[in-house]
Amino acid sequence: MAMKESDAQIKKDLLDTLEWDVRFNSPDIDIDIRDGHVILTGNVVSLQDKALAHRIAERIKGVCDVTDELKVTPGMSRRDEDITNDIQEALRRDIWGDENRISIVTNRGVAHLSGTVDTFAERDAAVDDAWRTPGVQDVVDNLIVAPTVTRSDADIAADVHSDLIRNIRLDPSEITVDVSGGMVFLHGSVANYTQKWIADDVAWWTPGVKDVINELIIEEHGPSQDLPE
Repeated sequence: MAMKESDAQIKKDLLDTLEWDVRFNSPDIDIDIRDGHVILTGNVVSLQDKALAHRIAERIKGVCDVTDELKVTPGMSRRDEDITNDIQEALRRDIWGDENRISIVTNRGVAHLSGTVDTFAERDAAVDDAWRTPGVQDVVDNLIVAPTVTRSDADIAADVHSDLIRNIRLDPSEITVDVSGGMVFLHGSVANYTQKWIADDVAWWTPGVKDVINELIIEEHGPSQDLPE
């Protein structure tokens, strides 16, 4: 069994990774580690930095959970109307986006997205376009994924299970997959937070999926947790 990473080592690895990542521009955040649970506090200059810090923390060895309490304090103040127009323009340019199906309302820098999209990829792209827009302080994602192609729950479950098995960075031996009405439920346990995140991602990218409820818990399984990076 691999040795459990200490909180001190997790914090060092996270700080080093944030420092080395040229995309991250908010060095003055506070990081607290409690038995593998990462708590991020302080201020960041953009929603992009907020999301990036969270994603980086999730992928550090030994992390079992991430609480993101970072607050966005942008260096520039913009009118809500200008932010909304820029998000609409970003959706228009995006190959994944359809600006005619997505409604955007911005209030005090918080962009609210609503409407219906065909796939998780389209929803993910729309949210990504929004939080990359200058002046955005937060994004509220109320988009509904409604696939145009209807698939049976059994077919979706079979595809999710097969994709979990094929992923070399994941040990699916303790994962069960249930599907009801296109909604995927992941139960069981995985060895670390990264594997929980990978399983969630695998399920979301399966055709026909409307939503994913990830109830996986972090639990060391022994040697099987040492998977390829």
